[in-house]
Amino acid sequence: MKIIENVIMALKALGSNKVRTFLTMLGVIIGVFAVIVLVSMGEGAKAYIHASISSFGEGTNYLEVRAWQEGEGPFGTLSMLDSKLTYKDAIAIKEKSKYLKYIDPRIIRKGEVGYGRITHKIPFVFGVSPDYVYVFTHAVKDGRFFSEADIAEQKKVMVLGPTVAQKLFGGLSPVGERIKLKGYFFTVIGVFTKKGTMVGFDYDDIVAIPITAAEELYNTDSVIEMGMSAIKEDDIEKLKAEVENILLIRHGKKDFRVDTQEESLDLLNGILGILTGVVGGIAAISLLVGSIGIMNIMLVSVTERTREIGIRKAIGAKRNDIFTQFVVEATVISFIGGTIGIVLGIIASLTIMYFLNLPLTVSVWSVFLACTVSVIIGIFSGVYPAIRAGNLNPVEALRYE
Repeated sequence: MKIIENVIMALKALGSNKVRTFLTMLGVIIGVFAVIVLVSMGEGAKAYIHASISSFGEGTNYLEVRAWQEGEGPFGTLSMLDSKLTYKDAIAIKEKSKYLKYIDPRIIRKGEVGYGRITHKIPFVFGVSPDYVYVFTHAVKDGRFFSEADIAEQKKVMVLGPTVAQKLFGGLSPVGERIKLKGYFFTVIGVFTKKGTMVGFDYDDIVAIPITAAEELYNTDSVIEMGMSAIKEDDIEKLKAEVENILLIRHGKKDFRVDTQEESLDLLNGILGILTGVVGGIAAISLLVGSIGIMNIMLVSVTERTREIGIRKAIGAKRNDIFTQFVVEATVISFIGGTIGIVLGIIASLTIMYFLNLPLTVSVWSVFLACTVSVIIGIFSGVYPAIRAGNLNPVEALRYE
């Protein structure tokens, strides 16, 4: 009952100066709001990237080999431009592996395609093998994909992403038409189904050509990466060890990195988790600012209400009663501010994620943390003013003007 009475008294005291109370709460509101919004956006981005990556490739059966320099930085350095991986490495893995199902070496470049007077810049020209459609789960809806014969004969054939097909041909079928790329004419043999975006990259705005044609076109035998899948999920670690062994024998040193889908997601999780924590920590600084604001206002309140404190002590109020009253007032300010910040933060998070097409999720732990911290801030920021109020001499307090 005493706590309820203190809360009621606190609400009356705070209500007597609404503008000052609101401005005091504002620091906590902004702090809690920022923590919830930024942490929830970080978690939403993480969920989006996980969903995007999981929709590409064969899930847990999938692994990737990339160029890598050991010993530079905590994880080494991915060095795509200096890649020593080649199409011949992929052929060797395919011939020697017992656990491999599909393998897709990739040469990836930017490019510009032209049809008649129409040109279109594309972010990715993929030089790939026939296994690309299986490894990357990227089906062809119109026409066909490359065959082993196309690869062996270095044929100038091309499969278009739906965005490229629309830009160059409108609603007409491009199959059988000839498109110019880097001074060479390629015959269109197919159009991909819609794939969508992954981590901001539009995989409908691409073209794919045989990897042997890409080697000639870009005068290179280096591949940026190799995607591959195991025959069974249980074989993924065996395949990884097998691939590492084959490449070590061929290269003589470890200038590559083999990552399973699970390892890639764990690494990404760690990076995103650190970024989310850092951003959330920066936002939490505003909570500290809010606590200083509450303490400042409570100290002003003690000064303004010195006479009131003297009267209460004169009629029997104990030091502990005065202390409790001011701590409760500070806690109520912080709690109400935190609650408003939580509500606004949830609404803002859902709204932002809706417009950014991120998964509509709010981090529960960030809400719980923000609520807990706001209450703790209220208690601690009210302690010193409460001690000061409780220690006032009633005689001197009554004389205060």
